[in-house]
Amino acid sequence: MEDLKQGLSLLFDLQTYDIQIADINKQISLAPGLIEEKNKALGKRKAELNEIKKKYVALISLKKEKETLLESKEKVIEKHSMELNTVKSNDTYNALLLEIEKSKADRSVLEDELLVLMEKVDEESAKVKIAENELQEFEKNTKKDISDIESNIAKLKEEVSALEKVIEEHKLRINKAMLPHYERLKDGRDGRGMALVDGDSCSECGMVLRMQLINQALKGQELVFCDNCSRILFKK
Repeated sequence: MEDLKQGLSLLFDLQTYDIQIADINKQISLAPGLIEEKNKALGKRKAELNEIKKKYVALISLKKEKETLLESKEKVIEKHSMELNTVKSNDTYNALLLEIEKSKADRSVLEDELLVLMEKVDEESAKVKIAENELQEFEKNTKKDISDIESNIAKLKEEVSALEKVIEEHKLRINKAMLPHYERLKDGRDGRGMALVDGDSCSECGMVLRMQLINQALKGQELVFCDNCSRILFKK
C-alpha cells in the first residue's frame, strides 16, 4: 500500500513538472502572434506615413502647376504690354488692354492661391517630419519589443529543456507500470493526468465523487479514476 501511495505521490510531483512545461509551451506558442501584432502595428504606421507623404507630394505638384500658370500669365502680360507700343488701331490697342487686365486679374487670383498653397505645403512638410520622427521611434521600440520576445522564447525553451531532464530523472523513481496510465491521461490536458480528491469532488473537473472512489483513493491500494474526467485520483 505504501509503495502505491509513494508511487502516486511521485506521479503527482511529475505532474507538477509537466504542468510547468505545458504553461511554458503556451507562452512560447503565443509569441509568434505577439510578434505578428507588433509587425502589423508597424506596417500600419508606415502606411499612415505614406498617406501623409502622398498628400504632401500632391500639394507640391499642385503648387508647381499654379507657378507654371502664373509664369504664363506674366509672359502674356509682358508680351501684350510690348505690343501696345507697336499697334496702330485703337480697337487693337483696347483689345490688348483688356487682355492685359484679364491676365492681371488671373495673376492676382493665382498669387492668392499660391500663398494659400505655400502655407499648406509648409504645414504638410511639418507633418511629414513629425510622422517620420515618430515612425523612427516606433520602429526602434517595435524592434526592441520583438527582440525581447525572441529572447524570452529562447529562455523559455531553455527552461523546458532543463525541466525535461528533471522529468526523465524523476521518471526513473516511478513504477513503470503506473507511468503509461498517467502519460495517456495527461496528453491534451496541459499535463494534468491526475486530480486531487478535494473534499468530495475531483479537483480538475469538479465532479462530485462517489464515496466508494473517495474511500479507495484514501486507502491507496489501487489506481482509482474519476468517473467524469478519467484522471487518476490522488488523496494526499
